Amino acid sequence: MTTIALETTDWYMRLLEPLSREIKLNIINRLSTSLLMKTQQKKVDMSFFDGLSNAWEDEKSPEEEMRTIRMSRTSGMTRSIVNF
Repeated sequence: MTTIALETTDWYMRLLEPLSREIKLNIINRLSTSLLMKTQQKKVDMSFFDGLSNAWEDEKSPEEEMRTIRMSRTSGMTRSIVNF
């Protein structure tokens, strides 16, 4: 076991130590049940990610989009600073 795992185990033991025997047994039962259950792998819902692709439908390439963004920058042109 690694040092981190031992430290985590010690932390849990300090957390559980003041609990009653009944609560500790209940926790043991739940942990045992969770270990005995067959693990079912969840399928990743790809519909969210499918919606992200082709978000823009204007047929512009990424390079054209970057060029448009850079050309539309107006840094320092829209503010007028008034001296006091």
